[in-house]
Amino acid sequence: MTADSDGRTTTATAPIGVSCVDPDGRLRPVVAALRAVDDVAVSVVGDVAAVEGNSDCCVLLHAPETETHDAVDGLAQLDEFVEAHPGVPVAVYGVDIESAMMTTREFARRVVDHGGDAAMTMAGERTELIVRRIKQVAGFEEHFQSDAALLDSLLESFPHQLFVKDDVGRFVDTSAVTAREYDFDREALMGLTDYELMPMSLAEDLYEEEQRIMATEEPMLNKVEHYVDAEGHSRWVNTTKAPRYDRAGAVTGIVGGTRDITEEKRQEHVVRAVHEASRDLVRAGDRTEIGDVTASIAEDIPALPRVQLVLADRTTGELQPVESDGEPSIYARYAEWCERAHERAEALFVLEDGSDAVTDWDAIERPAAALVPLGSHGVFGVTTGERTIDEFTYELANIFAANVEAALDRAERERELEHQNERLEEFTSIVSHDLRNPLSVASSSIELAKDDPKPAHLERADRALDRMEQLTEELLTLAKKGQTVGETDRVQLREAVLDTRESVSDQRANIVTEELATIEADRSRLVELLENLFRNAVEHGPADETDAVTVTVGMLADGFYVEDDGVGVPESEREAVFEMGYTGSDGGTGYGLYIVETIADAHGWSVRATESESGGARFEFTGVIR
Repeated sequence: MTADSDGRTTTATAPIGVSCVDPDGRLRPVVAALRAVDDVAVSVVGDVAAVEGNSDCCVLLHAPETETHDAVDGLAQLDEFVEAHPGVPVAVYGVDIESAMMTTREFARRVVDHGGDAAMTMAGERTELIVRRIKQVAGFEEHFQSDAALLDSLLESFPHQLFVKDDVGRFVDTSAVTAREYDFDREALMGLTDYELMPMSLAEDLYEEEQRIMATEEPMLNKVEHYVDAEGHSRWVNTTKAPRYDRAGAVTGIVGGTRDITEEKRQEHVVRAVHEASRDLVRAGDRTEIGDVTASIAEDIPALPRVQLVLADRTTGELQPVESDGEPSIYARYAEWCERAHERAEALFVLEDGSDAVTDWDAIERPAAALVPLGSHGVFGVTTGERTIDEFTYELANIFAANVEAALDRAERERELEHQNERLEEFTSIVSHDLRNPLSVASSSIELAKDDPKPAHLERADRALDRMEQLTEELLTLAKKGQTVGETDRVQLREAVLDTRESVSDQRANIVTEELATIEADRSRLVELLENLFRNAVEHGPADETDAVTVTVGMLADGFYVEDDGVGVPESEREAVFEMGYTGSDGGTGYGLYIVETIADAHGWSVRATESESGGARFEFTGVIR
């Protein structure tokens, strides 16, 4: 026999004789694999009785019944072969074992119980494995290493910490990983104890623990331990220890293994962080509270030492950081990249010096910050201060940011719902009060007309109905259009004024325009806003209905204005004029200027009432995109 480089011994003289009992051809993959090598001579027979007694090994078939084949009972054949050829090695090759309601493990056990040397269930294409397995059964391949060499190979190759100690805690041998953990090689570590490798208090605890294991002969299984490594990073290990025995059965020491489970524990932190974020953020009421909760949660997560919400202003759309006391502002340092991440709705990774940012994680080796967009709400920023972002921190930031975005979505929906409820209450008040009054007038006038059909009664009822119609139209405007805008676009303000002029039937308004610009607006809502201002000017115009009121539309530095030469608005009432139901005339509904303000708010504009040069009313709109 000779040994090859892998430690196997094979014959170098005559080929190995293998008899294959194949009654229906299903042993063909084994036969083909054996015939493909030079040092095996294969003979194929149909039954056990035909096997010659000088074979080095025999292979039997065990297979279930199929549509084209009868069942082959390899175990029965095995009993027959063992009786006829005692001492000849035999293997049973199983085909589709699991289809016969038997696991491969049960099959292997039954082959051994029936006196077989090996059960084989590998696929036919595993030719190298088939050949090597049969050579092993035949006794022509065996591992040459001694027990000591095998142990040494295990300790050099195994990727986790393994160690063997004697009864007083000295290291007898360790895996290479264990030695590297302590900055030794395996040989130098032998004979040392935990007292030379660890702090005294920890060494004492380990010694007592191992003495207890040897005294009770009870193993310690999967004990999770936490420590901080030399670089200041938290680490976790899972340790198992058991008593070690000599050949006489006496306890001679400890054998154990330690596996680093830091990544698993970090994943546990992820799960806990997600749970805490979901639970606490759900209870947060508004944006400010969500920002505070976000900062407090991050304080408890080591991988997220510094986070900041940068939220878009609801009116202007400008990003504004949610500041945390005592924390450096991520936005202050990376404002440009926050703006870009929000504008493009894509995550950015900032270079360590802050000079540039990329969208591809793999394109940057040491990102100083990650900026994760929060939909329309803004940006979630995370940085580790002096250290750079690693992949785990970024993954955790993504999970956390998703929870924050969901909380902001919920807060926004609740805010809109609350506002809708307020408007609903306002509408209820209008319907119950403002419409009820003219309805009562109309009803009483008609009743009077039944008894005394004077034109005055019907005229009074007609005026009340006209009043109801006016109220109804403006209520519908409030309900359907007043506070929402559709898609905005570039609108020439002059054209909007012309459209409005055509829609205002009252000829008492003389519209004057200065040089007007193009603005960003919802055209139909802008026309609606101007209509209400023009009507307001007419309603509060000259007392003499033959006189016309002059309405001027002009530009401001950051918006536009609409003014008239009427009676104006008293300074004490300039804020009140925008309240629902407020009116300064008997024929007014009190909803026109309320509609004006709601349309302006929906565009993100600000509106204020002041006085024109002629003493009339002037309404200025600012925050307008030109």
